[in-house]
Amino acid sequence: MSFLGTPTIFLHGQAANKFIYTCDGTVLANQQPSSIRRLCGERNIMELSGSEHKRVRGSLVSFLKPEVLKQYVGKMDEEIRKHFEVHWHGKEKVLVGNAIDEDSYLQHYELSDIWNRAKCKKKHTRRALPTTGEGCPFKQEEIAKSKASGELLTWDDLARMKYTWRAAMECLRMTPPAFCSFRKVIWAACMTHMDDCIFPNPSEFDPKHFDKQASVPPYNFLAFGGGPRICPGYEFARLETLITIHYLVNRFTWKLCHPNISFSRDPLPTLKDGLEIEIEPKIPAKVN
Repeated sequence: MSFLGTPTIFLHGQAANKFIYTCDGTVLANQQPSSIRRLCGERNIMELSGSEHKRVRGSLVSFLKPEVLKQYVGKMDEEIRKHFEVHWHGKEKVLVGNAIDEDSYLQHYELSDIWNRAKCKKKHTRRALPTTGEGCPFKQEEIAKSKASGELLTWDDLARMKYTWRAAMECLRMTPPAFCSFRKVIWAACMTHMDDCIFPNPSEFDPKHFDKQASVPPYNFLAFGGGPRICPGYEFARLETLITIHYLVNRFTWKLCHPNISFSRDPLPTLKDGLEIEIEPKIPAKVN
């Protein structure tokens, strides 16, 4: 097949994913289509392999590892609070995609979509998935009540948000931010993400798909890649996602202005006209 003007072999399935992610880089090295190489340059990290890739990746990982990121939880908290105070409070409607792009720290609409999917789950099951209140599997309200006014979230607070992260992973399973990767061959994450032998009822949003991490076979959930080239920013993304969701659900109630909105890929998931929502603040802007 031809893809982006380049002859391409397409592989899919767990065995193919494992082969692609574990084989020696000299055997199946990264190779972007020529059109992408011209845009990003011959020396971008996606083109590197072997010792060069290890050196550059090692530099990135040195400041993205958990023991380093622990020091920045408070700063991330402050930036996300500021974003909501500046771009959300005092407004009746928000165009989520545009508002987030203005601060450039969140790139995809999925983080708000997580909660819309959760609240809309009643279309598929007898009970809606609660996001606050007694019996709620999410810990956002419980954590917020344990904090003094203005007190920042901590690493330990984020560690308690296990169910929230499962919901985030479920959204990434259904709508992976990267639809494929190039290594002289091309693979697509959706082929295993939507396999009902791996994730029962794959078209339904259900965080229980990730209740037991061990039940998801290796090289099947690929939102962050896998093997030696797994995304070095994985932990950073997890922290940013959890903090954003925490303040989103504790400070606002909302509903979609256009319930039938859809998205396309460009190549990332993109909402043509943004995600417009009606919002109502739960608490004053500067209260935790």
